[in-house]
Amino acid sequence: MLSEMLSHLERHPRNKERHISWLKHIEQLFNVVGLVLLAHFRLLFPLFFQWMHADDDETILLVLERVHTVTKLTWIRNMPYIERLVDELATLYKEAALKIARKEIREHILQILILLQQCKGQQFEAACDKHKDDPNLTALKPYLSGRNATVVVQ
Repeated sequence: MLSEMLSHLERHPRNKERHISWLKHIEQLFNVVGLVLLAHFRLLFPLFFQWMHADDDETILLVLERVHTVTKLTWIRNMPYIERLVDELATLYKEAALKIARKEIREHILQILILLQQCKGQQFEAACDKHKDDPNLTALKPYLSGRNATVVVQ
């Protein structure tokens, strides 16, 4: 069922009404299927990456909430998307400066980064290394370095 939903969304990724509705109501299904989400990463994460850079704040916030949920439920085992996820989150953190909901977007990004650091450790650190000298990400440095990794993630 989830594969069919994702395939349909993949064929129509720019249909704002559909993806917002899906993002709003998919949380319960994610919680029920849990680790089975791993089998759907190949379809799920490319959609998340595309929607992270949507023009509207609602889509971005919903995507970040779902990324957090998926990360929390699966601890992203054997995920080949760690590096790209960190890159996309870093880019989105910079883009958030131009958004109305910049504070909320950045808070969600920080929660995801902390969770990634807690569950992926060295792989996360390696993915963050290329962003350590970016002057636009100075506020993230404590989180990317692991110093604040003991913060409890909700």
